[in-house]
Amino acid sequence: MTKILKRQFIFFTMLAVTGLLVFIVLAINGLNWVMLECQSDLVLETLVDADGAFHKMNFNHPPPFSPPLDMDRMRSSRFFIVRSDTRGNIIDINTDQISSIDNETAKRYALTVWKSGKESGRVDGYKFAVKQMGTNQLTFFMDISEQRENFYMVFFASSAIAVFCWLILLIITIFLSDKVIRPVLAGMEKQKQFITNAGHEMKTPLTIIQSNNDTMTLIHGENKYNVHIRTQTKRLNVLMSNLLTLAKLDEEIPLPTESVNISEITNELLPAYQDAALTCKLSLRVQIEPKITIQTNKESFRQMLTLLLDNAVKYTPENGTIYLSLKKHGRHIQIIEENTCDPSHEADPERLFERFYRGDSARTQSKDSSGYGIGLSAARAICENFGGKLTAEYPLTDKIRFTAIL
Repeated sequence: MTKILKRQFIFFTMLAVTGLLVFIVLAINGLNWVMLECQSDLVLETLVDADGAFHKMNFNHPPPFSPPLDMDRMRSSRFFIVRSDTRGNIIDINTDQISSIDNETAKRYALTVWKSGKESGRVDGYKFAVKQMGTNQLTFFMDISEQRENFYMVFFASSAIAVFCWLILLIITIFLSDKVIRPVLAGMEKQKQFITNAGHEMKTPLTIIQSNNDTMTLIHGENKYNVHIRTQTKRLNVLMSNLLTLAKLDEEIPLPTESVNISEITNELLPAYQDAALTCKLSLRVQIEPKITIQTNKESFRQMLTLLLDNAVKYTPENGTIYLSLKKHGRHIQIIEENTCDPSHEADPERLFERFYRGDSARTQSKDSSGYGIGLSAARAICENFGGKLTAEYPLTDKIRFTAIL
């Protein structure tokens, strides 16, 4: 339990930290991209307004999200201009502000823009804008490779810082996890100790009550009061046994294991439940694959199977059916217990594994044999103690199926 709580604390803490760091990185780089876009748009707009002539440029309107433009910044920008007619014929090319573009490349870019019919956009690593000049048009191409380089530099730097912070926080979380979960573990330990002590303390008076009741029955004869006392003491004994089982499993003390023929154990348990099913007017069908052997604790497996069958006999309505199968399923062993149930059952079958939970139809304890809602919790705990899994589902409206995978 300590390791599970510690892992869960670290997992959820780091999940929250990861979400926060991802949000911060995305927010920083998103804002950085918007600022770079605004700056490049403003530079291109200034070029277009001045027809590419530096002496015509106006810097009276500073941008809202980027440093103010000046002549030095404009002269450092890399661009070329292509003049063409309405048919796309190239009239003039100006590549004075860029050395990596020759006339043929400039013509190819201009022809691509003319065919697209767009007034602005991107082509390869350039932003372009088209301005009409009488019967001709000027197409401005501005290199934005520096913008991309600045963006990637900030992105990688912020990501590296985020990863470094994540690792530091992971180390801190691991060191602090013991201190954080210590009060929770202390409370759980006290609860388990109380259950264990109470269970042992109640066993003696229950035994005395049962023996006195048997003595009174011998002296005065059987009556309804003796029957009620015997029934309730048996139920309390079962409750104490299940509570002690849960407390023992919660302590994570490894149980001794051995090679166990679970097919043989299952067949040994069946006669008692076949008689009980017959008494309750139930139909019990079984399908047990022979000679299935696994490494487990013999008594724990017997108890898990007993809890599943007890639950089936208690809560299957009269004239209902119970089906039990034990078979190999690939590399695993599969145990299926399926029985008829009340159609107005709990919508979520997982609630049946909650401790002390019982469906509405069982809360009145109309049956003397009704339980306390702890048997299935104990069965799941036993199954999980050996690395297995116990689940519940409703294959039909009036059927419930419990599947244990070992």
